[in-house]
Amino acid sequence: MTFFAPNPDTTLEYTQLADNVYASGSLGTILLVVSTDRLDESKGDLYVALGLAKYLRRLGWGIMLWPASRWDEETPAGIDYAIVMIESFVPGLVDPDTRVIAWVRNWVDKWCELPYLDVFSEVWCSSELSAAKLRDCYDGPVEVVPLATDTEIFSPVVGERVSDVVTTTNFWGVGRDLVSVLSDHSTTESVTWFGKNARHLQIPSTIDHRHTIDYFSLPGVYSHWQFVVDDVIEAAAIYGNHNSRLFDALACEALVITNTAVGLAELGLGEVPVYSSEAPLPGIIGDLKADAASARTTAERLSAIVRSRHSWEVRAGVVSATLVAGLSRQSRKAPSPDLLRWATHTREALRRSDDQLSTLRQYHDGLLEQHAELTADRDRLRARAVELTEELNLPIQRRIARRLRPTTDRRRG
Repeated sequence: MTFFAPNPDTTLEYTQLADNVYASGSLGTILLVVSTDRLDESKGDLYVALGLAKYLRRLGWGIMLWPASRWDEETPAGIDYAIVMIESFVPGLVDPDTRVIAWVRNWVDKWCELPYLDVFSEVWCSSELSAAKLRDCYDGPVEVVPLATDTEIFSPVVGERVSDVVTTTNFWGVGRDLVSVLSDHSTTESVTWFGKNARHLQIPSTIDHRHTIDYFSLPGVYSHWQFVVDDVIEAAAIYGNHNSRLFDALACEALVITNTAVGLAELGLGEVPVYSSEAPLPGIIGDLKADAASARTTAERLSAIVRSRHSWEVRAGVVSATLVAGLSRQSRKAPSPDLLRWATHTREALRRSDDQLSTLRQYHDGLLEQHAELTADRDRLRARAVELTEELNLPIQRRIARRLRPTTDRRRG
């Protein structure tokens, strides 16, 4: 189903950024360390990186991506900043003249446990609570840099908006309560789910699951459905680290219902409805539908806040000023470069092994699914063969019965 035709210029700009077309700029060059540079993998860190990069480039920064496939390589010389988006990246091969920034968007406790955290020149956090936690384990500068949305992509699309529920949550190996929450709601109301890796979740047939949708088509989804259910994983929820879905959907004037109130007030989004075991989703949706005009007004008000305060354009202006000021400060250096280089190579060897194991597991799961399908097909064919055999044997049995009947009658006489 196609909901929205993306602007080709916007799509092209993201593609060119991912291809490192804009690697040089008048203010300097930024290396964004991400999990992948493939737009079709639906990885959130990539689109966060590209959203910020798009507007940093317009301010004069050169942009390069450094995906996991290159983490075992020396980074190029002449890079001013490396912004690390993933906690599993070990910065032992980053050029010594490059300032390395950790952007803690998630997995706060894991970041704090890193034995080389002091190598980073500064730390960015996406909430006040996570920043407070990092200040306890890191003695350098800590800034709050929340996520945001690209308002050139995420804005309301003209068309009919249905008063039903949709979610665009993907599964990346961390358990979610969303399945049971939406399962309960789907017994009485319409629920649609766009999401990657759904085969690993036991999604009931009452939910209309349509698998993943292209990132640039999401504005159509958020403009077609009135209610978007978000599900922040526990490791992020306790620190109020909200994901891009919150900002993207609100920018399109959908009303987001999320599972944690932590961190919303500091974003100016305290009116966002929150579901929980004490406040179940069906009851919240029911109340919102009962006062549809008020719900629509709330969605529009929240959208205006997001568009004015939480766009990547606004965020890039703040970040750029921080980066320019940081160029005059001395960069923190690795306490043991040789040890850190060894740790980087070792970590990457383990990561490649994990990737191979994951590929084999996926292949194994695929074979099991094929085996189950073939077994089901075999059982159906066997059952049909029995039916056909019975149909073929029936006339023969009738003919035999007719021939035996006179003999039986004579014996009785």
